[in-house]
Amino acid sequence: MLTMDEADNGLVVEIFGTLNLRFKHLNKSLHYEAGWTESWNHLRCWHDHETIQAAAECATPHGAGWYVFAVENGTPRQLQQDEEDAERKFRFKTASA
Repeated sequence: MLTMDEADNGLVVEIFGTLNLRFKHLNKSLHYEAGWTESWNHLRCWHDHETIQAAAECATPHGAGWYVFAVENGTPRQLQQDEEDAERKFRFKTASA
């Protein structure tokens, strides 16, 4: 079974970010936002982040209960598997630093 090391993880995040920027004109209806829980309330940043990593960086100061979600055509949705993998790699990278 193939596994990815930390260098591969960073490369995947970079590739997704670059593709999102390069083809932004095709994905005008897609952006990422940060969310977190605070005092039993679900909060979100309301920023239009172009990349998952940018949304994750926005979320990290809010503690351990943060997450990233996609907003497509104005409707929030869960991350798809490849997007979730990129978010998880960022989370693992910051936790081990």
